[in-house]
Amino acid sequence: MFPSGLVLDSGSKDPIIRVRSLPLAALLCASTGSAIAQTATTDAEATAHRVLDQLDAGDYAAVTATFYPQMTAALSADALRQVQTQIEAAGPVTSRNAPRGTQQQGMTVVVTRFQLAQASLDASVALDAEGRVAGLHFAPVAATP
Repeated sequence: MFPSGLVLDSGSKDPIIRVRSLPLAALLCASTGSAIAQTATTDAEATAHRVLDQLDAGDYAAVTATFYPQMTAALSADALRQVQTQIEAAGPVTSRNAPRGTQQQGMTVVVTRFQLAQASLDASVALDAEGRVAGLHFAPVAATP
């Protein structure tokens, strides 16, 4: 007697092999997908790190060169300079935490917390599948009680 839902084709002599190979195939696919996602996240983290370094260095043209076309239309190098000026008003960067990458709606979003002399910020860099910057957001970190 075979479990319900098991489909055998007429040429199959050993249904156990078919049943056991299916979970193995699923495991292999899942682990391969996980490795690919991990590589994409690692690449995205490196890109986000580079973008933040370029911002710190004032190389706004290099940052905007990595933008997705709609992002370029929305945020010019001059506007990016103004954002960086506002961030720098809180003092120099004193430290930067390790980036944390996640997958969200087909994008890799990398969040990096960094501390300035007078504030802490989370910088979020969203990257599309080609590694282009599709979003850039800075948010103050809420004080913990």
